[in-house]
Amino acid sequence: MRVAFLSIHGYVDPEPNLGLADTGGQVVYVLEMAKNLSKLGVKVDIFTRLFDNRKREEYVCESVRIIRIPCGPQSFVRKEDLFPYLDEFVKRFFLYISQEGIRYDAIHSHYWDAGYVALKLREKMNTLFVHTSHSLGLLKKHFLGEIGKKVDYKFDVRIRTEKEILEKMDTIISASPIEPELVEKFYNVRRKMYVVPPGVDIDYFKPEAKQRKINVPERYVFTTGRIEWTKGFDLLVSAFASVVASIDDISLLIGGGSTKPTRIEIDVRKKIDSIARELGISEKVIQIGRISNEDLPAYYAKSELVVLPSRYDLFGMVAIEALACGKPVIVSKYAGVYKIIARDFGIVVDPLNKEELADRIIYLLRNPDIRKQMGLKGREFVERKMIWQNLAKDLKNIYDKEIQKISH
Repeated sequence: MRVAFLSIHGYVDPEPNLGLADTGGQVVYVLEMAKNLSKLGVKVDIFTRLFDNRKREEYVCESVRIIRIPCGPQSFVRKEDLFPYLDEFVKRFFLYISQEGIRYDAIHSHYWDAGYVALKLREKMNTLFVHTSHSLGLLKKHFLGEIGKKVDYKFDVRIRTEKEILEKMDTIISASPIEPELVEKFYNVRRKMYVVPPGVDIDYFKPEAKQRKINVPERYVFTTGRIEWTKGFDLLVSAFASVVASIDDISLLIGGGSTKPTRIEIDVRKKIDSIARELGISEKVIQIGRISNEDLPAYYAKSELVVLPSRYDLFGMVAIEALACGKPVIVSKYAGVYKIIARDFGIVVDPLNKEELADRIIYLLRNPDIRKQMGLKGREFVERKMIWQNLAKDLKNIYDKEIQKISH
């Protein structure tokens, strides 16, 4: 079987530089699924956008390669501004596969920009077209509310395109257990969806990572992710003043960020600093910027607990990475991962309610035995349910089933 993944925006690399602009959970999902599909005998080509004089072609492993297609400017373009160049991507994709004489059994698009490309390809190609949204514009617009108006997210074209993708694509595979009901509610699209959530590398994210030396406070609460309004870091800082008032030896570490920050990232960082300053906790709130892939497991493993305070997150991989490192999690009820968080190892909260969020953090910080037991249970859960190789098997089974359907 040969499959093409379309993942157009961001920095898609064999070893992804997570935290760079538009480079986060989706890139991890695409790369890890591709690598684990290859172990099942599937050849995967990952098509992304060429910019900044990067390599045209690069191998991730023997049966997985990244193919970069030029379209638009030669420099990085944020995902919200890519739409005018997507038709060029379509033409150059066709040119590439015709020159190489490649035929794919399935084309799997990731995010709406790739979904737009897939819809255009679908008009001329007789193959299975699969789509995974990773994030949905109408939901983002709804949950951001007034904050969403601070940034030109190009919601109109995005939402219109997403509705067409959700209606027309052969197969929809969601990375989130809450997506099917939200698609019906917000997009008025009712159809069958498969759910294949993100997994975690349990040999990489593990409790033993705490043995790695990193420069951190003695006790801290940890969170990380792209520095974006959707991630709710400002909400967590607002709640953290109450935590510090109750437990004075605790700090908050916020990881994530780009070496070339976008306007959004700069604004969010300023807001975090402003809130911390107003609440008198500046010395307790530490924005540590981008964390290297090598150090990230240690930041989880050395923490007291991990918080995912998202205003909106279709999934929220931070939570399962934390669980794999043996840490309890406090998860936003607006993040799709909440559906799989059991009381044995996590707590679900409304991050807009700062009293509730602070109270749950304080509760866990004051109960080390409970934290330890929750950490053990979380690790057990991840080992049973969230391993990439098992999820890749689920994905391959869906491909097999859907390819068989369209061939009859």
